[in-house]
Amino acid sequence: MSVAFGNSGRASTSLIGVGDVVTVAIWEASENGLFSAGAGRQGGAQIPEQPVSESGMIVVPYAGTIRAAGRSPQQVKADIEKALSGMAVEPQVLVNVAKNNANAVTVTGEVASSGRIPLTAGGGRLLDVIAAAGGPRMESHQLAVQISRGMRTETMPMEKLISSPRENIYVQANDVIALIRQPRSFTVFGAATANASVPFDQSQLFLNQALAKVGGLNDERANAKGIFIYRREPLAEVRRFNPSARAMHSDGTVNVIYQIDLKDPSGFFVLKSFKVNNGDLVYIANSSLAELRKFSTLVSTTVSPVTQGAGVASTVNGL
Repeated sequence: MSVAFGNSGRASTSLIGVGDVVTVAIWEASENGLFSAGAGRQGGAQIPEQPVSESGMIVVPYAGTIRAAGRSPQQVKADIEKALSGMAVEPQVLVNVAKNNANAVTVTGEVASSGRIPLTAGGGRLLDVIAAAGGPRMESHQLAVQISRGMRTETMPMEKLISSPRENIYVQANDVIALIRQPRSFTVFGAATANASVPFDQSQLFLNQALAKVGGLNDERANAKGIFIYRREPLAEVRRFNPSARAMHSDGTVNVIYQIDLKDPSGFFVLKSFKVNNGDLVYIANSSLAELRKFSTLVSTTVSPVTQGAGVASTVNGL
């Protein structure tokens, strides 16, 4: 998120926008002033709430139409006071945004309460607006956060957003944030009891648990020295053991193959501590004996028709 959208600081949310609902209060130095009739104490008046029109204007009695969109409340206040000068007695104006409809983001998907979330003058970060929408409806490891801004859309696992503060970027008005359920799975093929794509919901799944889900290794076929895990790893992680590694993909990842040898007793401890990631490919190599069996089967199926053909020819010649 921080790479795609930047995280230099919050966007300004103090400007009034089209659709915002504003209130205007006007006070005068005299109770006999322009706005004193029926207004009560201290010669003031409260103008009813009004939305900023599509043209960006609001209407103030005696001041006429005042431009509000794209301006701060202080700027609108100054314009109203200037327009009333000479008609009202030393007017003092207070402009307040009652409903911040323009400076808001949309939060949808797997949250407790989807809708438009107004941004405060201090701005808001991704996790702030998700919390304001009631928070996620399921465990974070089952979710991805998608943010759309203008014509650009980026997606990130929610666990990464939570664990990496730099990814918790400031949102901007009209951003669309969606929490998407993201089923996770790994694939096992080769000399396993079953070859399958296996979904999992656990926050952490270790390789011994993953293999158990497919019935473990096939005793007659599997090469215990050849358990391979194929995945993409972040470049920074790969450079811990290969400083010269370079990114292979646009997301800055590198293709990595891990091998575990169960002929070595310590390999079983590796199984218990090796975490399976979403999208991992687990391959169980065939043993040399299994390959020999395959070859023997191939030879027998090839030779058998020849033998049968020779037998038929012998029979024919004997007739």
